[in-house]
Amino acid sequence: MPSWLDTYAPLLLACALGAVVGLERELHGRPAGLRTHILLSLGAALFGILSRGMGGAGADPTRIAAQVVTGIGFIGAGTIIHLGGTVRGLTTAASIWTTAAIGLAVGLDRRHWGIAIATTVIVFLTLALMHLLEDFLRLKRRVREVEIVARDGEAALEPVLAALSAMRVDVQSIRTLPALVPGTRRYELLVNLPARLSTTQVLGVLAQSESVIEVKCD
Repeated sequence: MPSWLDTYAPLLLACALGAVVGLERELHGRPAGLRTHILLSLGAALFGILSRGMGGAGADPTRIAAQVVTGIGFIGAGTIIHLGGTVRGLTTAASIWTTAAIGLAVGLDRRHWGIAIATTVIVFLTLALMHLLEDFLRLKRRVREVEIVARDGEAALEPVLAALSAMRVDVQSIRTLPALVPGTRRYELLVNLPARLSTTQVLGVLAQSESVIEVKCD
């Protein structure tokens, strides 16, 4: 008869570890957040427990665990978005894949709990610290993402680009986003600001364009 520690403790630990990773994703507004990562880790741990219980004669205890690895790939793929030649969501997909591995390790064997906890700490620190490092490097380079909602039209972006050129703002990339309101177009511009200009100044100039309905910066 399995003890309480063997049956229920892995599920609770898997929930806690999934919550740690999910919290970081939730705080940064990612589509797969706290609940998603908790459920992924919990489900993977349950499959690990079931795999462990299939250790009888003629049974392959790794069969269920192997299917979990394959199935998580489909969930991760659903978080990846391809827009305008840019791929987004890869980090969230990777966190989903890693969280499932953590939950599976917890469910398979108590001897793996230490490495599962250590992996969770490493994942959390990687996501949190790398995010801070990216923000620091972006601030140092004065690179900003500017989102513009303009009236629908072939030349809607021309006045914006002309204004940026006049201010000597370097436009590094332009990406078209799905329009949220009929009759409008959404663009995301990656711009490098000169040292003499502030973000507020650039947004103020762009907002004065007749074709621009809304402009905001990250």
